[in-house]
Amino acid sequence: MEEDINADFLKNRPLERIFRNNIARIIDFLIINQQFKFTSKELSNLSDTPLRSVQRIMPQLVKNKIVKENKFKGRIKNYELNKNFKLVEILSLYSIETVNIFVDEAIEKGNEGTVLLNNKLLESQ
Repeated sequence: MEEDINADFLKNRPLERIFRNNIARIIDFLIINQQFKFTSKELSNLSDTPLRSVQRIMPQLVKNKIVKENKFKGRIKNYELNKNFKLVEILSLYSIETVNIFVDEAIEKGNEGTVLLNNKLLESQ
């Protein structure tokens, strides 16, 4: 059981920890990287989500106003978090506070030299 808790901790994806699906993974990714815009392919590669899943999920997130869809170079679509939507603000606050709790817990456990970045554990030397 201890291994499962550590695996969840290392994911560094607050919504995915709860919902355990690709939709939550993509929303977590967009919240963490909310200053950027991404194509479906970039979202797939960077969030470790299958491209077909991203292509299926993004129209739903656009329809629910969580994500804005933009045209790039004519017909290429890129996506960004809809930061002006109240639900997104609440999800962002939850995610940021959860990550802060993770960091505080790691510091309390004596892992000050450990940094979590995009699901990869880095140790400072």
